[in-house]
Amino acid sequence: MRRYFYKFMPINDYTIKNLTNNQIWFSSPLDFNDPFDYFVPHNLNFTDDEFRKIIYRPPNIPEEQYNQMLQYCKENPKEFEKWIENGQSNFTSKNRVACFCEEKTNILMWSHYAASHEGLCLKFDSSYDNRFFHEDDWNYHKMPIKKVIYPKKIKKINYFKDNNNFFFNCAYTKSHQWYYEKEHRIISAVDSIKFNKKSLVEINFGCKLNQEDSKVQDIIKLVKSCKYPNVKFIQANKCKDRFELEFEEIQ
Repeated sequence: MRRYFYKFMPINDYTIKNLTNNQIWFSSPLDFNDPFDYFVPHNLNFTDDEFRKIIYRPPNIPEEQYNQMLQYCKENPKEFEKWIENGQSNFTSKNRVACFCEEKTNILMWSHYAASHEGLCLKFDSSYDNRFFHEDDWNYHKMPIKKVIYPKKIKKINYFKDNNNFFFNCAYTKSHQWYYEKEHRIISAVDSIKFNKKSLVEINFGCKLNQEDSKVQDIIKLVKSCKYPNVKFIQANKCKDRFELEFEEIQ
């Protein structure tokens, strides 16, 4: 199935490295600009059986000591909550995320993620790289590419009754205020993953750049030297009669 994904970025050493090595950099969620990223409201109500199912007894811990721990968690819910939150933070710190979106025309995306329109936006055609992009490939990525959801109202998730979905929801749920991003994510355990060069089909330059800028010319020379077969170079420009961007191919 053919789908197009866009990735905004500044022009810096990381961008040069990524294009040189045809790779996507995966960032730590701890560095994201949204403090509520990787967070969903939850409750920790549980039965003894639910606790035993999710919180396994380590082989070196006697049954009696494990039961004492269970009882302590029931009697000290605030301490238990801190313990669960520490576990969630540990999970988050080990994740790496690559973010994509559905369109290149959003002015805010250029402002926030492409150096205030002095960066670029990559366009990928997913049909050239099933292994990297498509949702059913669970072996290549820690979690597959998936669209972020932006609920206006969010229900608490029970950590024990719906544990299979708890961390999945953390990774792919954001506040409705971020809806304009139309974000898709790939979750990985590594810092970078290579993509097929054929899948990169456009490099769009921000409207504060022009074709003569050294940054633009350096990127064009680099991409041509790396023999990307399908790339078109596109210049974004401000419309003269609308609050919109228009795009023209650089010849």
